[in-house]
Amino acid sequence: MDRRTFLTSLAAATVAVACTTDDDASTRSSASPPTTSPEPVTAATPAPAAALAAGSFALGVASGDPLHDRVVIWTRLASAPVAVDGGSPSTDVEVAYDVATDEAFTDLVASGIATATAALAHSVHVDVTGLRPDTWYFYRFRAGDQTSPTGRTRTFPAADASPNSFRFVFASCQDFQWGRYGAWRHAAAEADLDAVLFLGDYIYETNLGDLSPDASGDRVWANGAAFTLAEYRQRYAQTKGDADLQAAHHAAPWLTIFDDHEVSNNYAGDVSQPDRDRPNSRDRRLAAYQAWYEHTPIRIEPEPTAFDDLRVHRSLQFGNLASIFAIETRQHADPPPCRSDQPEDTPILALTDDGPDCAERNDPARSNLGTDQEAWLGTGLADSTTTWNIIANPLMLAGLNVGTAEAPAYTRDTWDGYTAARDRLLDGIVTADVSNPVVVTGDWHASFVLDVKKTPESATIMPEFLATSMTTVNFSQDYRAANPHVRYFDGTHHGYGAVTVTPDELRCEFKYVGDVWDAASPIERTDAWKVAAGSHEAEPA
Repeated sequence: MDRRTFLTSLAAATVAVACTTDDDASTRSSASPPTTSPEPVTAATPAPAAALAAGSFALGVASGDPLHDRVVIWTRLASAPVAVDGGSPSTDVEVAYDVATDEAFTDLVASGIATATAALAHSVHVDVTGLRPDTWYFYRFRAGDQTSPTGRTRTFPAADASPNSFRFVFASCQDFQWGRYGAWRHAAAEADLDAVLFLGDYIYETNLGDLSPDASGDRVWANGAAFTLAEYRQRYAQTKGDADLQAAHHAAPWLTIFDDHEVSNNYAGDVSQPDRDRPNSRDRRLAAYQAWYEHTPIRIEPEPTAFDDLRVHRSLQFGNLASIFAIETRQHADPPPCRSDQPEDTPILALTDDGPDCAERNDPARSNLGTDQEAWLGTGLADSTTTWNIIANPLMLAGLNVGTAEAPAYTRDTWDGYTAARDRLLDGIVTADVSNPVVVTGDWHASFVLDVKKTPESATIMPEFLATSMTTVNFSQDYRAANPHVRYFDGTHHGYGAVTVTPDELRCEFKYVGDVWDAASPIERTDAWKVAAGSHEAEPA
């Protein structure tokens, strides 16, 4: 299935359904200061009294944004996750947290109190500081007589450390209605897993209705489509209630960014694709961002009270081996170009941003990152001293002719709609001679390995590894005939990418489950590619 066919089908179903401020900044938990523990903790903080319904930790726990001396730990109190109020009281609730080097919590390194505020859906973000570099920890939360599941997390090595390897998985596009999360069960069990990079589309705002092949009927959204804060919260609660997804959150820290479906399909800023019946209003977007923050283990300082400028782009460093630059391409983006060529009677969700070249696409004033983020990324890459520099990216960077050699067309919602911004990024990488740049990407519902070039005839600047969807319907159309820079393609499987970085090589394995509707399905196939340090081009491994 190609993107246009899918969106056309989706329209029919819809009619039927009717960051960090600075990388070293600390973040405060809800209404509580961070806990710094340079000295050993001798006893756990007593659990605050709380009148909570049973099962208040049903959404599990998570951690994220690890630095060399701190990591964010997260939970949300929700005994009835799909209920509008989550089953939690209308008042704030105090929650104890513990961090230890052992799963029995006998060697405590941090313990304290955070406040789960009603205003933030009783979510908790604690930035635990004073930790040792390159160290694994266990964490949990307690309230009343209830204790959360135990999560495992880690700090990254110090900037001057020389680790032998860094291993992470990357994934995107996990529509609850389009499959089970067996792939997450496999990801959680990956050997030597240091981190998870999630590259967007954690939820889907649209109800796919009868298009979903779910025969059991238990993977259905609680509401028809998400427009309000309560509806977005329900989307996240249903998604995060899945045991296999929770297992992946419990296994390692995450670095999470959003794409479009956390708000609405192909939006940019306050501009929708558009949803002609119910526009992508500013209120809708801010509600979506708030719900995303409430369910994401992200470090943002100070904790947001408004969501009109949510800093999501940030960088992490794994010793002197690798830097990760996480970017987002929606919040401050100019709208995709040339939408005026869409017929006025086009069904709402059949709207596509695929089309031929046009002058607006190449306008040098256009940006999908926004001025501040574009400058931050360029400076960060130029100043980096690590061996590898990985851009965690939600949308295909390399570009793709989705037409033919004779009649080229482009998906103008991707970097192909912002060609000048892409050129500025690539020129900066070349000028600064950035060490071993690599892009990892989500969104497309198919797997690719691509050569990133300025022009078809120019030298390859870096490889791009794009992993298929975890569940969402595949885009199976093979565009390789018109795109010689595509080195690998798979449009029939679901799964994730597993990356191992060493001083000499970056290896990417695409891992695919046999049956996306069978949570116990094994990994059916693994395809591997590698890029040697200094080569800029990927090769089959």
